Amino acid sequence: MDDLIKALNTQANSLKSLVKSIKKIRNGEEEEILKRLNILHSEIGVIRRQLQRLKIEEPLIAEITEALHMWEEEAGELESYAKAALGEELEQLLKAQGYSLEGNYPKLKTSFYTILVDIRSNRVTLYYGPEAEKIAATPALPERVCDEIFKYDAFLADRVIDEGVFLANLFEAYSVCLHRSKKRIGAEVPIPEILSTFAFVTQDTRFTKNPVRANYRDYNRATFSHDLYSLKERTSGGYEMVTVTARRRETRSRYDTLWIPASSGRGELISGIKFREVMK
Repeated sequence: MDDLIKALNTQANSLKSLVKSIKKIRNGEEEEILKRLNILHSEIGVIRRQLQRLKIEEPLIAEITEALHMWEEEAGELESYAKAALGEELEQLLKAQGYSLEGNYPKLKTSFYTILVDIRSNRVTLYYGPEAEKIAATPALPERVCDEIFKYDAFLADRVIDEGVFLANLFEAYSVCLHRSKKRIGAEVPIPEILSTFAFVTQDTRFTKNPVRANYRDYNRATFSHDLYSLKERTSGGYEMVTVTARRRETRSRYDTLWIPASSGRGELISGIKFREVMK
């Protein structure tokens, strides 16, 4: 008897879930495209799973299956339209601000950024570089996507670094790393090590006086990448800074390398930094 009750409860719960999903699809007919698409893809999956569990009459199964085909066709049409509309509007908004848009769904590119679009989930993930450093996630609305890009681009553009100070600090961080590993000038220091050391070397006096989280000034991988890209000078105190191109085996983990933009082309992945003495 307990097994019978358990089986009946399972059937009742599956039926409730099925009815709930069908109601969601029906009640969402007037929603805007992306929200409607999200509802369809979410609830179609639920309905298919519940149909496999339910023991109901064949005519009813056939009717539900026919409705599923109709909803799947609707989802396909909406998805095609949404992809085209988002790409077109994104291109117009970016072009108005002097940016160009390249690539194909789901991966688009503009300036230093990769735009990864998931229409079904109504979500766009923005990366600095080729899916290297995640900077934001936003609904798949062109205005919101552009706002995030313009905001981050302005942050990078507003950075004015003193190249002499930057290189001196980088050489100090490099020297600290060499001392730890008992290596000499000219040896490569891996990106994770040089970045973390550089971030501490460049903290202001508030942090050095009281090294608590509230006094720590963030310095992330994307900022380091852009600062290196912006450098026009590469020598400091008789030493030249050299970036080391990543070998294939070093690209397995994105944290072991750093993407550096290029004035033209796809940019470069580097695995480390070293200084060498400038020949006089």
